[in-house]
Amino acid sequence: MKRYSIIKILLVITCLIPQHSCRKMKDYFRDPDTGTVIETLHSTILTGYAASTAMAVIQGHSFSHVTATRSNQGFPCTTLMVVDLSGESGLPFAANKASAVTIAGLWPDESTAILTLLFTDYHAESAILELVGIETIPVIRDGNNIHVALASMDVSFNPEVESFLQLNLTTLEIESELFRLETPRPADVYIAVAQNAYFIDVSNHGTFDDPGDDQYTVTGGGQLVEVDNNSAEIIQQAMVEVIVSPDCVSNPVHGMALIKVTGLESEGFPELGTALLQFTPDCTSTAGVFVATGMYIGSNGQNVSFHL
Repeated sequence: MKRYSIIKILLVITCLIPQHSCRKMKDYFRDPDTGTVIETLHSTILTGYAASTAMAVIQGHSFSHVTATRSNQGFPCTTLMVVDLSGESGLPFAANKASAVTIAGLWPDESTAILTLLFTDYHAESAILELVGIETIPVIRDGNNIHVALASMDVSFNPEVESFLQLNLTTLEIESELFRLETPRPADVYIAVAQNAYFIDVSNHGTFDDPGDDQYTVTGGGQLVEVDNNSAEIIQQAMVEVIVSPDCVSNPVHGMALIKVTGLESEGFPELGTALLQFTPDCTSTAGVFVATGMYIGSNGQNVSFHL
């Protein structure tokens, strides 16, 4: 029996109870909410872009939308940069996410850095946050690739600017931060969901002065808790080898993403749903639902909206 026939039978049985409950059951089954995955990709890719830009500047490249000061020539050194995100980032969504990012950097040598980022006027879904800080993230340049590690504990909202941008780390603290990059990348979304961290790899194809041709790969996962007056919801998500390519800026072109929702409304059914998304090179602002359960079961084998 086809899955849609099963769902129709369930709905008919449910309609034997009061009409109000029947409407609630119909509303219960829906497509996966991809918004949190999209938001996470925005923030991780912007972090990767900021790190890659900082690496390019320290190598001597200049950009019209970046201002930078440096403590001294040679290494180690410290830097302070401001990147205007309305400039040529190569990311269509960048200007709509934040107006600028301030980067404070500590450089042990030309290939490694500890960066603190401060985004101004950051747009998070329907809210605008005056300042979003990402503190002491490790960055390593390996040939034409930039590797970044970002943990949920690194993020803070509306920090005190002057103290936040001060990077006073001991040698042991620097080594400890850089060691995070040696953590093995999870190869399975069900492992990645427990990471509470993301790994961002930026491939610039040897053109450090052209961010428009950069490719971003994101792997990792974490948990969000959302509460309002009528409901509470726990959202777990994960990504493995999700690639955003300059050939298609509408949606990722490779990788898998997991969405797992557990929610409870003050009135109505508990919200339970899991969806495993698959990305392909088709540049259609969609993601394929590889498998889904619970309230997302009707989307099995379908394409759902996924627009970066």
